[in-house]
Amino acid sequence: MTGRNFLKGAFILSFAGVLIKLMGAVYRIPLARLIGGEGMGLYQMAYPVYTMILALSTAGIPVAISLLVSEKEALGDFRGARRVFLVSLVMLALVGLAFTLLLFFNSYWLASHVLYDERAFYPLIAICPAIFITAVSSAFRGYFQGNQTMVPTAISQVFEQLFRVLTVLVMAYFLLSYGVEFAAAGATFGAVTGSVASLIVLLIFYMLFSWRGRGKADRASSKGEPFASLLGRIIIIAVPLSLGGLVMPIMQVIDATIVPLRLQAAGHSMARATELFGQFSGMANTLINLPTIVTISLAVSLVPAISEAMAKKRPAQVKSLIDAAIWVTVLLCLPSAVGLWLLSTPIARFLYGIPEVGLSIAVLAPTTLLLGLYQATSGALQGTGKTYLPVKNLLIGVMLKGTLNYYLVGLPSLGIKGAGIATLVGFTVALLLNYRDVKKHMGFSLSWYKSIFTPMIGTAVMSFLVIRVYYAVVNSFGNSAAVLLSIAVGGLSYLLVILLLGGIKVKDLELIPGVGAKFSKLLQKFKIVRR
Repeated sequence: MTGRNFLKGAFILSFAGVLIKLMGAVYRIPLARLIGGEGMGLYQMAYPVYTMILALSTAGIPVAISLLVSEKEALGDFRGARRVFLVSLVMLALVGLAFTLLLFFNSYWLASHVLYDERAFYPLIAICPAIFITAVSSAFRGYFQGNQTMVPTAISQVFEQLFRVLTVLVMAYFLLSYGVEFAAAGATFGAVTGSVASLIVLLIFYMLFSWRGRGKADRASSKGEPFASLLGRIIIIAVPLSLGGLVMPIMQVIDATIVPLRLQAAGHSMARATELFGQFSGMANTLINLPTIVTISLAVSLVPAISEAMAKKRPAQVKSLIDAAIWVTVLLCLPSAVGLWLLSTPIARFLYGIPEVGLSIAVLAPTTLLLGLYQATSGALQGTGKTYLPVKNLLIGVMLKGTLNYYLVGLPSLGIKGAGIATLVGFTVALLLNYRDVKKHMGFSLSWYKSIFTPMIGTAVMSFLVIRVYYAVVNSFGNSAAVLLSIAVGGLSYLLVILLLGGIKVKDLELIPGVGAKFSKLLQKFKIVRR
């Protein structure tokens, strides 16, 4: 896969991710208004338990499938690629079923003894079936990604979110009259209906993909890799990734326990502590993670692309792929981070009607860039088979975050802002360690002008205009109009500066399917973009 094809794959996943996040806003914002901070707190208490178990049962295997399928496809071993998928599918189905039953029979104990709120039992029990269904779906996604075919994954994710949104809104609305805990349970059940829809889409694509691939010539030996050897390779790759996938959900569960308790220690009531945690985790974090749609897509596309380049012994292509991933990450996440920081309170008032959420957004804003770069560098390390390094680095960062969380949140002068500071410090450390490993093991050197200098200049111009526009119109047209107008002006000015400085060129615009070539010709006509 060339650097250009890799970015096209990432663009497809990113476009799907944008649709998913937009649909996510459709239910997150009305849901927050419907069930309030307390209901969101219950939702956020249960959901990390689900993601933690899902990470333990599935996280590493899809990436292992992607790596091994890409490697075998590059060598012409198409039967071996199919064998990787089938072995992984059986493994994921069995493990997913086991963990579904484990959560089902232990939901009440977790709610009462770990989350310290028995009402969390209802959201936990409602989400159980999604573990098994998602585990099976992840095998199909890993197989398609290993074939560097991102369309099935993208479409399945869109359908998953669509059915999730419909379920969340309908179930939360009708169950609210029975209590906020039942409304939160209805919201978490959206994961079940969404995963069913996703699996159906993936099955359809798999049948079509299998039918079209029948004529492929296979250069593999007739015997193929032994089952035990193949299973061992999957496990060796998957175990570090599964452990790494566990780190953040575990930290979220610890946050769900520590942060409300430490807020109470700082002088807040239980209800107020749950409300503040809901604002931080369910509202502010939602916005902070929005720009990472692209970086997650980059990481997913980067793994098989680098694996193929490594299999074909092309070190220059490996460095080019990493450079492209970091460039796109900084290009998008730097202005996003600064924009969220500048307009934190106006955005909180506009989206949630709760201006105090802006305090959490402002503290968390730099994490947008840090998390994006961590994901991009993790994809690079995983693609070279060094799957344990991002895990180790994230674990160090999260341990630091947890320690700071306990101390800072308990300070009355900081409170919930302490959780944001702890998150910021933790991801800074994880990113620096990741970047050190990328340089050490791949001899990578950053293209400073394209990846750092031009985004910084564009962001500086954008920041000046965003503030001027917002305060110029807010008194006349109100907060909502001022926020939308300032974001539009800031985005357009940033894009224009980047184009004029040569940060984006014709070949980059042509990567956008359908409209990229036409858009680049229009900009060339006005001498805005360089070749």
